[in-house]
Amino acid sequence: MKDLIAISGLMAMLAGGAQAQGVPDLRGTWLPSQTAHIVEGPTRHAQSGREAVPGHETYQRTTSRFVFRFEGQDGRTFWGVLSSTGVSERIVGALSVDGRRFVMTDEDGHFTGTVVDNDTLDYCYQHATPTNRAVACGLLTRQRP
Repeated sequence: MKDLIAISGLMAMLAGGAQAQGVPDLRGTWLPSQTAHIVEGPTRHAQSGREAVPGHETYQRTTSRFVFRFEGQDGRTFWGVLSSTGVSERIVGALSVDGRRFVMTDEDGHFTGTVVDNDTLDYCYQHATPTNRAVACGLLTRQRP
């Protein structure tokens, strides 16, 4: 019986430690790469630069470099700023209990994604307003000093 209690206690400690270790620290600067995106209409980041999708005058791609800065984190919630050339907007997000998935929102759209490793996030973004819509998927890579 003592062995069963000891094993149960050890399993509880390991489970608690695994959950604590499962929450990645996202604070820092992240840059998108391998992005597939398309925009229709005058989005907030249009002034940062756009190019037409070949063969279609309505759809465009953003040519600006985006930067995500996660300034703070409290457990599984985090916040910061998403910027492109001349445009910034606040972002807030949360990690799932297992620390492998996340949701995030900026001022007009939503992100979903998975944590690939401590320095890589796989994300998709979408928004739709009465005047425009946009979708994107790609990777965010943490920039190390």
